Amino acid sequence: MTYDLKIVGGDIVDGTGTERLRGDLGIKDGKVVAVGAVPGSAERTIDAAGLIVAPGFVDIHTHYDAQVLWDPMLTISPWHGVTTVVVGNCGFGIAPTRPEHRSLILRTLERVEAMSLAALEAGIGPDWPFVTFPEYMDAVARRPLGINVAVMLGHTPLRLTVMGEDATERAARPDEIAAMKRLVAEAMDVGAVGFATSVSKVHIGYAGRPVPSRLAAFDEMLEIADAVGRSGHGIIQYNVGRDPRWDEYEALHAKSGRPLVWTALLAGSLGPNSHRAQLAKAADQIARGLPIYPQGACRPIQIEFDFHSPVVFDTWASFAAARETADDASRRAVYADPAFRTRVRRQADGRGPDDAAFMGKELEGDTRRAAFWTYVITEASDPALKERKLADVARERGKHAVDMMLDLALVDLGTRMRASQLNFVEDEVREIIKDGNVVIGLGDGGAHLSQLCDACYATHLLGHWVREDGALTLEQAVHRLTGATASLFGLVDRGRLAVGLPADIVVFDPAAIGASTLERVHDLPAGADRLIAHPRGIHAVIVNGEPLPPPGQVPERPSGRLLRQRRTA
Repeated sequence: MTYDLKIVGGDIVDGTGTERLRGDLGIKDGKVVAVGAVPGSAERTIDAAGLIVAPGFVDIHTHYDAQVLWDPMLTISPWHGVTTVVVGNCGFGIAPTRPEHRSLILRTLERVEAMSLAALEAGIGPDWPFVTFPEYMDAVARRPLGINVAVMLGHTPLRLTVMGEDATERAARPDEIAAMKRLVAEAMDVGAVGFATSVSKVHIGYAGRPVPSRLAAFDEMLEIADAVGRSGHGIIQYNVGRDPRWDEYEALHAKSGRPLVWTALLAGSLGPNSHRAQLAKAADQIARGLPIYPQGACRPIQIEFDFHSPVVFDTWASFAAARETADDASRRAVYADPAFRTRVRRQADGRGPDDAAFMGKELEGDTRRAAFWTYVITEASDPALKERKLADVARERGKHAVDMMLDLALVDLGTRMRASQLNFVEDEVREIIKDGNVVIGLGDGGAHLSQLCDACYATHLLGHWVREDGALTLEQAVHRLTGATASLFGLVDRGRLAVGLPADIVVFDPAAIGASTLERVHDLPAGADRLIAHPRGIHAVIVNGEPLPPPGQVPERPSGRLLRQRRTA
């Protein structure tokens, strides 16, 4: 046989968790046709001696729903070896959307996922190529996709389509729930891989209103779960923020018969070592045969923010006056107000009536205060402050860290800081990712672009947690990034290397794999900025048999596909 592509001499890690195999791969017509011994010639050959040959990574938590319409390469995910993404997470998306609700849905994404409104408007344009969810799926399928895309139906656009602006103010009536069920059935029929929703307290939409999914009564959730179950396929993704809802997970699974993934299980979410009780409860549910899985992260949850919109303080009661201001001049006045500063100092120090306000939850221990004292200055009018801890600078200048922070804000509202929110205690994160019941994800590609960049989590996992820390073997980590996530989301032909399966492949150097430090660029529509990380150690990324060009280049023959999931037998 003459192959389209051969990858020779590499260590094949097939995505199942089994030991690696030294050998070759033969690829023809977009599929793997030989593994191990691969005699015969090929039009192209990749020498993988000393390298790992693995399935392309399957990232099940992204927000590329809008970005795919102007950036079908879905950068930066493929740079880091991702060949399949799932969009629609946390109940957010852009379909279905009636024309009269387009501004509403974009402003919701601007607020809750920190997407630039100017970039969204310029990127999508005034003439959206869809209204319904099936039309959106067709629009994505027509794009010259660089990688594969699977789509979940989001609860927020669903409620807005049926209820209009009332979706942000009240529970649905029975007739509205029935209308939602019909749209869910329609979405599942055209290949949605599941339904996603959120009740997280931090999900605050436009004009400070809760996102629509937070207003849903649980009977609405159950009826939607019933519609997902009747489709015969799909998953339910449930974002609960910091408040696990164990009984609700079980009720939604019982109603639908489908797997459920909840977000998020993170170090420090309910105080020091709070993850242990959550891991134990999740293990109990799984031991009882319930396919209910927590989703966790392998990177610290860090957010860069400025003082035009200091989002990390969205749920600090002491910051209410700043949130309620309409313009920068008013914000400056608030930041200079001694009474405002006193309230913020008290909350940062863990004193006074605002002590429990962080994230709207009474926390055990000093998780909130510990997070505040890790803030790092990333951009300031004084370049000497770059990458210095706020607390250290404040100590040198004889100020409280809160006053130091607000003084810098008054000099320049564009001053940026990086806040470690959660998942930054490595001993705790290690315990989470070593637990095989935890689904590793939360890359958030496409969201919070100016604030964070975790779309590089796969290369970080392989570099930091495998090579440097040894928390996982390479085979375990590849399985958690590929076969495990693909199987859970019903993408049964992805995430493994085997004869007959699509040739989604990443070739990397295990001694070099990793992600760079973050870099701010201005390459979004309308010149909006974002943070990116460059990959290290990635030698080739192949999608449906076609190698991708280096980062920043567009393939001559884009080979990504819309992955429509259908009813299982």
